[in-house]
Amino acid sequence: MSKSREAFLWMVGLSLVTLVLGLLREFAIARELKASGAADLFFRGLVVINTARMFGMALFRARWIPVPAAVPAGTLMRAERWTCAAISLVCLIMLALFMGAEIAGPTGWALAGAVVLAVYGSAVRALAERAGRERSAFALEWALPIGAIAGALLVPRSTLGPSLGLLVGLGVGLVALLPVLSRRTGPEDQASEAPRADDPARTRVLLLDALVYGNLGLTDTAFSPLYAEGQFALLNYGYLFVNAAIMAPTAAATVVSLRLAAGGDAAMHAVLRRWAVIGGLASAGLVAAVGGLLMWEPIARVIDARVGWSLSAAAGTFVLCAAPFGGLRMMNAVGRQFVVANEPGRVVRWDLVGLVGRALLLATCAMTLGIAASPLALVFSEAVQIAAWWRGPRSAV
Repeated sequence: MSKSREAFLWMVGLSLVTLVLGLLREFAIARELKASGAADLFFRGLVVINTARMFGMALFRARWIPVPAAVPAGTLMRAERWTCAAISLVCLIMLALFMGAEIAGPTGWALAGAVVLAVYGSAVRALAERAGRERSAFALEWALPIGAIAGALLVPRSTLGPSLGLLVGLGVGLVALLPVLSRRTGPEDQASEAPRADDPARTRVLLLDALVYGNLGLTDTAFSPLYAEGQFALLNYGYLFVNAAIMAPTAAATVVSLRLAAGGDAAMHAVLRRWAVIGGLASAGLVAAVGGLLMWEPIARVIDARVGWSLSAAAGTFVLCAAPFGGLRMMNAVGRQFVVANEPGRVVRWDLVGLVGRALLLATCAMTLGIAASPLALVFSEAVQIAAWWRGPRSAV
């Protein structure tokens, strides 16, 4: 069995644990905060944390995984230290804008610290995946929901508890992965083949791609005043279930696809395109299955009894609406990596078209469709992105 396939199977297996922990986290937060104004505030902060993680992982995976193993992890981290600082600063500004005066309170400080740790944690996780230590990278993935669950239970009926839990979980996960920075993963004789560790032009393109395409929550947060009080929290509960189902499998698909695409072999593009379709169908089915389970009466009765309010029907309907998004997201997680590794500039214009179209759909449909407008807008942005990679490479790289 090839190393790439073995890594993929390991990550899929470990994803089951991630799914269970993610669902437990959703139940804990839903029970303590319900669909309230306080929950809306907490989720605005959580969106920024997740955005910081997604920015970092999308950028640093694309930037570092194709780099030959002879380049030490510490060298790569030092080369992008200002990038990490810039992402942290931008995300902190967004957090302040979304939270307003609440940023000065204990919850705001906890979420601000979590934002910074999320950025640096995503960088170290990308280095762990580059070194073939995908299983170790799950230390960060699991510490996050465990921390949120513990915080919600220890400080009930408060946004401070899960916020502190996120901060502590990210800190523990980051510390667990720090040893990867001191390891050299390739033989010395590869050093002559290694590119420069710093490549500002490529970093800028990939950062723009991560900012625009990886923006899963910021646009929704910007349009959240269009929803009634508590609806933004309900939207995020729905997405938490969707992300619990697809986050780890799409991470596995991204890492493996980047490795396969790094050589620029045109034949590999056809292979990735085929697996993109298969993975997309499987991912859409998985999300639909989660939505169906949430609406299945025996399970719905247990969920609603545990959280103390009627969560299952609303969340289940939302998750079913998001199934096409889950499928398209997986397709892009596999298919677009060939272009990201070899011709990243090709994706940017489609990123922008998708973002503009998504914003217009939210602006025009949120008042009539409510939170169902969000997965509809995401489907548009993901479908547009397929045009960036579906055709073959322009030239051999």
